[in-house]
Amino acid sequence: MGKGKAQAAFEYLVIVSIVLVFMIPIWAYVTTTQRDTSTELTLTYAKNTANQIADASNLVYSQGPPAKVKINVYVPHGVNNITILNNSIRFEVMVDSKITDIFAFSTAQMNGTLSKKKGYYWIEVEAMDDTVQIKQSSS
Repeated sequence: MGKGKAQAAFEYLVIVSIVLVFMIPIWAYVTTTQRDTSTELTLTYAKNTANQIADASNLVYSQGPPAKVKINVYVPHGVNNITILNNSIRFEVMVDSKITDIFAFSTAQMNGTLSKKKGYYWIEVEAMDDTVQIKQSSS
């Protein structure tokens, strides 16, 4: 009697072991792919936001004062700093414990500040005499 139960338990153990041998590599692959996709998505959001601001800056600069546009942008999770200086916008994004810089450039000299907190923001981009002012809007 005891031998039959032990053999059945051993067979179940073998079956579970075989399933785990196949499932662990699949789980590792899915986890790695998900992490890589999340990283790429964060960097793409940062690049799109920087490009939107640079494009809006070019638009109002080409029209001159008092041209102004309001755009809605998304700041992704992991942004450590946003620097708007001269004709560049720089996003410092933390991905995989490393800082990655995302840049966008405008023909206009820009100045302003933006929140680095994750979320959607309305940004006002306004042509001044010789620069473009970028600021967060209240609505």
